[in-house]
Amino acid sequence: MHLVQLSDCHLLADKQASLYQVNPYRSLVRVLKHVAKQNADAVLVTGDISGDDSQASYHHFVQAMAEFLPGVPWRAIAGNHDNNSHFSSCLRDIELRATTPWSLQPWFIHGLDTRFEGAKGQIRVAELDAIQSSIRCAPRQTHHILVLHHHLVATQSWMDKHALINVEKLYDWLEENPKIQLILHGHIHAERIFSACHTMVLSAPSTCWQWQLSPDFAVDPQPPGYREIYLSQNGEWSSNTRRVP
Repeated sequence: MHLVQLSDCHLLADKQASLYQVNPYRSLVRVLKHVAKQNADAVLVTGDISGDDSQASYHHFVQAMAEFLPGVPWRAIAGNHDNNSHFSSCLRDIELRATTPWSLQPWFIHGLDTRFEGAKGQIRVAELDAIQSSIRCAPRQTHHILVLHHHLVATQSWMDKHALINVEKLYDWLEENPKIQLILHGHIHAERIFSACHTMVLSAPSTCWQWQLSPDFAVDPQPPGYREIYLSQNGEWSSNTRRVP
């Protein structure tokens, strides 16, 4: 199974508009054209599709996916910039919810909604309970991935002020759920590999501008990109990122 992770697209209602000297729509199109050459089996979007809370921004994304990755199944979780009514209304069956895991046999992908206030995130016990129930009901020979938007391991940068306010709840839950074999997140606009509770944690580049994970706010000059995850039938996995100049 070849899974592609896209993240932090920050699309605007105006396709011609730019931020940080990057046009997010044109940047996304370049990334999608690159992904199309990789023959992905599925695509996972880890939040912040919109950059301005506009309905049009989601329409742009859905149309771009249909145009450049036709026939490729995809799911999306919400990011802090998707804390609006348009996310669910525009994505409908595409939204990955805690109550309904995405089955890519023999892998189950579980979405955790961490939207809270502003750019900060929050872990909700009810969502963790729903995922735990799905794991218990899954066939024995399945493997599990947890997906959320906010980062759960500190980056020692300015982005940590936009982190989860109660990450300890997630850590406690992970200790009780060793079947989670991999965790994927977005939010930090950077490629990182962490470890939490003996579980590997991977982030992905943004499809638009990149953040420099330094003590003070800064934009990283690296080009946009995406993460690839290769999932085997026996539960093993490997991953790499690609940049799109």
